[in-house]
Amino acid sequence: MGLPRQLPPRDSGSGHGPFGEKAFKAALIGCVAIVIIGALMLVLGGDAPRAVGTAFIVLGILGLVTGGAGLLAERLLQRRPPPPPEIRRGNGRGPYRPDRSRIERLRKRP
Repeated sequence: MGLPRQLPPRDSGSGHGPFGEKAFKAALIGCVAIVIIGALMLVLGGDAPRAVGTAFIVLGILGLVTGGAGLLAERLLQRRPPPPPEIRRGNGRGPYRPDRSRIERLRKRP
């Protein structure tokens, strides 16, 4: 007996993780902001703020490197974001509505 199968999210957005492109860009901006705040704390602070500033710089750079590595992996693997929902509806053959009269005729066959 194993763990239940993990299903992917229904709509992962634009290929930038489960939260979409907008959240991905916001996270990158947040990492840059943490690096800047950490640098300011390192320059202007005493002993305790310098330690926290160093930690902020390390965490911000780690986030930027992780995001960059993910984008690089997507490019090297030639992964493309999924198409918008209005395009990927159906099975690629266009809208399909079964002909009810034909279905009824097939059911009545002996």
